[in-house]
Amino acid sequence: MLTYYDLVAAAGGVPTCPLPDEQVRAAARQLTQDLFTSQFLLVLAGSPPCCLYCSPSTERLLGYAHTDQLSPERLHEAIHPADVAAVDRASALAREFLRSPWATPTPGTKPCFSLDYRLRDRAGHYLHVLRQSFSLSQDAYGRSLAQAHVFTDLTAHKKTTDVGFTLDYPGFAAWLATRPRPHGPDELSGRERQILALTLAGATVAAIAQQLFISCLTVKTHRQNIRAKIKSADLSQRLAHLGAGAILEGVGV
Repeated sequence: MLTYYDLVAAAGGVPTCPLPDEQVRAAARQLTQDLFTSQFLLVLAGSPPCCLYCSPSTERLLGYAHTDQLSPERLHEAIHPADVAAVDRASALAREFLRSPWATPTPGTKPCFSLDYRLRDRAGHYLHVLRQSFSLSQDAYGRSLAQAHVFTDLTAHKKTTDVGFTLDYPGFAAWLATRPRPHGPDELSGRERQILALTLAGATVAAIAQQLFISCLTVKTHRQNIRAKIKSADLSQRLAHLGAGAILEGVGV
């Protein structure tokens, strides 16, 4: 699967100065050349945001051929009703982090926000998509002016209806782990909170084990204990233990 990093490399990095709309479209067309057949690209820009560009594959996968047929509102309305709350709260959590002091920009580091959920095409059928969102143009202060959204059709491979969420940015897991938490007999230990936060940041069992200098078996044991304490498959309870104030469903802990 083509990833955010592949696309940014193909585009020559993220500009750190505003780009005119036509240059943004040119950058988007360049990115489009590197998409797989299971992917389409949308670029949103402006205030309020509007669709500035959609790749030709958007019509084949989603049924919309022109930018004037798409808008942030239409894309939001197309989210499966059962996934809307999770998607909205995940987006709010990401925005909160990116506005916090923990998200201090560092050279060469650009956040990529990934969500997988169900999205309705124009014919009324639902695709399970992975959406990777990142900045395509920024102002001198690092504020995003145009956002690229790469959608990958996972329908043939995703066997569950869970909503998945990661924010690939240094400090995100640490930020989650510092938030106020509830107290009680089922309170997570410090190590369990670390592992839960790293999981939400997209780390694998092996990556968590390496970062915390523990075995993969120990990580799996902690994850089992987390599930036992929270007693819920709904991640609203898991995030409550991190004080994240957001509800996501089904991220596998």
